[in-house]
Amino acid sequence: MTEWSQENEKKILRKYRFTLTFRVLRILLICFVIYALYLAGVSIVFDKTRPDLKHAYNSLMVLEWQQPNIKGQYSMGLPAEITPFLTQKMNYPLEKQVGKEKVVVGEMHVEKSILNSNSSTSMDLTSSNTSQQFNFNLPEDPVTGKATSSHLNNNVWKTLDKLPEGTVAEMAFSTSTFKEPKELLKMLAPYEVRIVWMPLYTGEYKSFEPTSSDRSSGTITIHDRIGLSGGLTVSDDYSHISEAQDLTSLKDSELWMVRNMEKLLKNEKQSYYEEFLGLHHLQERYDYIKKNGFQAYGAVVTGPTRELWKLQFLEGISNEMLGDVELMNGYNW
Repeated sequence: MTEWSQENEKKILRKYRFTLTFRVLRILLICFVIYALYLAGVSIVFDKTRPDLKHAYNSLMVLEWQQPNIKGQYSMGLPAEITPFLTQKMNYPLEKQVGKEKVVVGEMHVEKSILNSNSSTSMDLTSSNTSQQFNFNLPEDPVTGKATSSHLNNNVWKTLDKLPEGTVAEMAFSTSTFKEPKELLKMLAPYEVRIVWMPLYTGEYKSFEPTSSDRSSGTITIHDRIGLSGGLTVSDDYSHISEAQDLTSLKDSELWMVRNMEKLLKNEKQSYYEEFLGLHHLQERYDYIKKNGFQAYGAVVTGPTRELWKLQFLEGISNEMLGDVELMNGYNW
């Protein structure tokens, strides 16, 4: 039997220390291999199924409904970043139509996690002018039916009058009555401007209480309203998007919007489009449009500043707001 000594004790401790270290390193190596295989598996499955395409399209679609004359440009060929916790992250530039040109105005950040409550979209706008939201006044109180107050913004016309030839701009205005979109198109047909967005009345205060609104000085402004844009449509596998730049093809724009609403309502949970996309009261809005048709109460238009200036003589518009102003790329409008 080996006699116990301090030297033997040190040898035994070194042996167990080495054995313990080896076991820890082996466990760490196994964990690393498992983690690497997990990431590789996630990447392969993600590249095969591309779930980000649906989320990207839905965020682009709702963006156009909620933000006047702001569109996103997402490359469907580039997959989103996928984290170990299966959160999909994507960014894409935001653009405005000012005249005939597209102007980059910021970036959209989209994060889609497993839980809709932990998912979000957020805009990072580069210009304080762009971040100033266009507001539109309802022409009448939906509850009482009484006409609301209209305010003419003469500063807009003075500014447009001072801008030099060769500039283009975007401008928003409200109308004194609810109008079908085709009526607005006809009303603006004599002017060389493009209609790129219209705020829609979708049953606020009648079918539901809006999430964000303002009543002051006889006006009613709905901040979480949606609007009609040129519109988007997508292939069944979400790999190809078609878009219209303005509302020239009005019937297509209206049809695309209704179909996109139906697709969200049919395929997605309420928490998906409310908590992730920030789109509230979708069912009520859809039901109102299907029953009553499209009812606009304003527009965002773009064109040469001298042509926009002529709109001051158009009856039935008010609450004018001037947006971005750019130099025209040549004088060919």
